[in-house]
Amino acid sequence: MEQANRLCGGVSLLHTVVDGKHHYEVKNVLTDIRRKFVRKGDKILMINGVKTKDLPPEKFASMLSSGAPILTIHEASINTDINECLESDAMRPYRKEKITLHFRMAMVREESLEGEENGVDPAVCEWESDYTENDQEMLLVSMNETSVAVLSGRGCDPENPCNNCGSHECNLSEVVVAAQMCEVTSVARQYIKKFGEQKHWISLVRSNPDHTSLSAEITIYYYISNILPDLGRGVPVVLNFTDSNNFLNCTCEDGKVVLKIECCGDKSQLKKICKDDEETWPFVFYMTTAKDSTQHFESAAHRGWFIQTKQANIPVDMENRPEQMKKSFHFLIYFNSRT
Repeated sequence: MEQANRLCGGVSLLHTVVDGKHHYEVKNVLTDIRRKFVRKGDKILMINGVKTKDLPPEKFASMLSSGAPILTIHEASINTDINECLESDAMRPYRKEKITLHFRMAMVREESLEGEENGVDPAVCEWESDYTENDQEMLLVSMNETSVAVLSGRGCDPENPCNNCGSHECNLSEVVVAAQMCEVTSVARQYIKKFGEQKHWISLVRSNPDHTSLSAEITIYYYISNILPDLGRGVPVVLNFTDSNNFLNCTCEDGKVVLKIECCGDKSQLKKICKDDEETWPFVFYMTTAKDSTQHFESAAHRGWFIQTKQANIPVDMENRPEQMKKSFHFLIYFNSRT
């Protein structure tokens, strides 16, 4: 059994029903610990020895909030058969630097860097984009003073393909989640924006009361690039929330360029980044420094879009979070109420 780790952040689960059986798949993960106990795409097969295929969302949430539930998690194999890109289209890290970055969770055009143009809040977009108009209900399991430990892990039978995914290289793990206090809340879709603005699952980020201006300890990873057409755009960097596996990531969703916080469980994926790699290229930004020493970060994947940074001398509250927010963890289960 691994040593228990305290954690804050959150996991979102998508509930579906196929042939009368319930399925729970991990859609997003944000935690403040380096090693994740679950990752995007994993499926929860059992809770306390009961198969989740027999559990509707309300029952599953109730069991999740009772005592210290033991989750049996199926981790599908990762496709490592990736074609290597040419060195002329690749970049590698060569040094790192820790800074305090003052910014807004928004992507703006260059002409709006000094303005107050409203961007898209990823805390809302990241979760809201995961479900359609027909998905009306959510269950929020809030935990305080939460710890997690992996009891055991095992690979699937190498002789017989896995019953869940048909692969020979997947893993099953048993994880215990213990909390001092739990609460289950039903959240209607119309309140998702309000819920998103609270940013409970991004509790590792220190936020201002308006929930738009952030100040965070960031580790900048500087990269050496061989991509000649982009040499004039600035210094290629990757922005990591210090002492975590969480990174800033710029992507396009529903035609909108948004800034998100993405958990990268395997940092080795970022030791070599290729321009045509759809998974890692959105983590890259081109950094330049303005005359007032403000650092600007242009998305490598979306030319002309910048993180809305603030001058370092603008005061930002660094200690305004309630203590319980620093120690909270959440499971968000969303499902179609008409299922």
